[in-house]
Amino acid sequence: MVRRSTYQLLVATVLLAVLLPGTTRLRAAEALSTSAPTSNPTTRPVRPASGEPDARFAALDQAVVAFADLVDAGAVTVAVNVDGRQVYSRGFGWRDKDRREPVTPTALMRVASVSKPITAAIVKDLFRQRKLTPDTKAFGYLGLTPPPGTELDPRLADITIGHLLQHKGGWDRGAAFDPMFRTRDVEKTLGLTQPATAGDVIRYMLGKPLQFAPGEKSVYSNFGYCVLGRVIEKATGQTYEAVLKHTITEPLKIADLKVGRNSSKQRDPAEVYYPVRDDAFSLDIMDAHGGIIASAPALCRFLQAYWISGEPRPAGAKGQKWVFFGSLPGTTAMVMQRSDGMDVAVLVNHRRNLFIEPDSAALRKAVEAALDASLAKR
Repeated sequence: MVRRSTYQLLVATVLLAVLLPGTTRLRAAEALSTSAPTSNPTTRPVRPASGEPDARFAALDQAVVAFADLVDAGAVTVAVNVDGRQVYSRGFGWRDKDRREPVTPTALMRVASVSKPITAAIVKDLFRQRKLTPDTKAFGYLGLTPPPGTELDPRLADITIGHLLQHKGGWDRGAAFDPMFRTRDVEKTLGLTQPATAGDVIRYMLGKPLQFAPGEKSVYSNFGYCVLGRVIEKATGQTYEAVLKHTITEPLKIADLKVGRNSSKQRDPAEVYYPVRDDAFSLDIMDAHGGIIASAPALCRFLQAYWISGEPRPAGAKGQKWVFFGSLPGTTAMVMQRSDGMDVAVLVNHRRNLFIEPDSAALRKAVEAALDASLAKR
């Protein structure tokens, strides 16, 4: 197993961030590091807190509450494991729209792109079962056909599962677009009368050119992980949701990690409110790249069993350092594995759309500092 001496900082936003100049980025980071609120603190209600307080993690309490204030989130939850044992789990704020019902530490929230390490773990399990290999050609394996009247980019045939895992498939959403947020175009192009599925999005993209040759470079791709989800389904003969259950949640005895639903009427009763419209995007097609919901303690249990790279983590293993972010309208998520054996998950039910990357960096910095402070009290 490869050891990492530096953080693999993967700022995994599922929308292309619209960033303002560097001075604005600095202010966003400073706002969190000094706990500066975005509105008058005298007008902000005191957040209810749930879970057992722990003086060792008082700085972490302050850090996550400051971040929730910064992005004007109703709810934030956080969990910490040390050497595979949960030592801290708290919730701050409210789970409902009217901000009357306190959020619990085990509340379910969307994790956005933090779904990707979980998908990577499933794919690598299929490698070990010899059902797939990193060199398997993804589109030849799926056997899909492009929409009528479109031209197939011949380089699509060269894309391997290994390329998809490493974001080297050939798509660049900055130079083109992210199809996971273009479902209306998909439905129109394919003449669909029902909402587009993940498979429909893939067929639509078979008619679009790549932006670079597969394997040439790495450019973050939600779509690539959408394709991995369909590869998983074909390799197992099951839905992604069923494979998630059989491969991850049942073996690890995790009840509060599952695929989320787009409609507020179909959401899990334990899930929090999100300040976005149901039709803002289609979570239903994002399962493998951004559609999972979980509690912060559930994510820490996943981090006990797998590295964020998706490789199995031997019991008690330390030494690797990883951090991974997820972001959707109405969602900020972060998971972290430290070389000292501390695993951390933070879930927030909001984000600032214009400050995704600087806010993520500020959250990481504040949480790191708080955890360093906790070490002195252990």
